[in-house]
Amino acid sequence: MSNLIVHGGTPLRGRVVPSANKNAVLPILCATLLTDQPLRLNGVPDITDVRKILDIFRALGSQVKLDETTRVLDLHHRDTRFDAAVHRLPEEMRSSIMLVPPLLARFGVARLEDNVKGCTLGVREIDPHVDIFRSFGGQVERADGSLLVRSSGPLRPTHHWLDYASVTTT
Repeated sequence: MSNLIVHGGTPLRGRVVPSANKNAVLPILCATLLTDQPLRLNGVPDITDVRKILDIFRALGSQVKLDETTRVLDLHHRDTRFDAAVHRLPEEMRSSIMLVPPLLARFGVARLEDNVKGCTLGVREIDPHVDIFRSFGGQVERADGSLLVRSSGPLRPTHHWLDYASVTTT
């Protein structure tokens, strides 16, 4: 950790504006699928995973308008549709797993590549997510290189103990 040492009798004044980060914005973006009402997000960071999530939204029929200068994002998921026969969440983006719960809640189904990779930290297993989906009452099938998760109704509350720490699983 770096140190900032200030010498002298001049008090510091100013303003610090924290930048947005992907660990906050990606779950927020995924949760927007839970409503069909228009939404506005301010300060959306310009990062690859955000662009990929927005591309997924567009492919599903959502209205996506991002002002590249102000980083203000307007979303409307009114016309969003998910067809498990057509749509698959991409394997190259670990955070696509966070789209599964809102897709289950809204459409009762989600399909993603079974070999979702990790990130620069390395490959991370998807099995803890599969365990969680099942624990909450989801039906999970593995076939043809994909993972199909279904729910015949609202997911049920549960108690579940993870074998190891996993940020996106919790």
